[in-house]
Amino acid sequence: MRRFVGILAVFAILATATVAWRAIPNQASTLSGAWLLASVTDTAGNVNEAPQPGLWVITGTHYSMMYVNGNERRERYPGDSPTDAERLAAYNTVTANSGRYEVDGDQLTFRAYVAKNPNYMGDWPDNGVTVTFQVDGDTLHWTWPTEATWPTAADEDDPWSNGSVFTFTRIEGQPAP
Repeated sequence: MRRFVGILAVFAILATATVAWRAIPNQASTLSGAWLLASVTDTAGNVNEAPQPGLWVITGTHYSMMYVNGNERRERYPGDSPTDAERLAAYNTVTANSGRYEVDGDQLTFRAYVAKNPNYMGDWPDNGVTVTFQVDGDTLHWTWPTEATWPTAADEDDPWSNGSVFTFTRIEGQPAP
């Protein structure tokens, strides 16, 4: 009888642990979707509610992203046949990369497998950029690290390397504005 009670106790503990474990949301699974950059709050508390376009597509283990650098709208080419200088200027206004990501608690690390910037992808798989994040339904917040960990030259005015908070809206199944 004691053995039977002991076995029942073990099953009860395992059942309780399983229910408790399933009740903890899996941060990685809540990241899946298409995310549009909605706002950027700098470390002084200034909020840019109309940032330049940025789109992250996140699956269960991989991501792909593109965004317009800075706060200025991209200039259109003045004609139908842009010069090399105009193409280069336009090329420098966009960042793009894709790869895998890992989640460790509230830390999200991106590792680019392919990137517009060859210096970033060149250190694969040791090219991680880590942000602190939180998902609240269809809103994703992440805080960029205060140290410049992005593998490009850091600019003090660059919001991508100074501890700013980025807010994204899930747009899965909805057209981007």
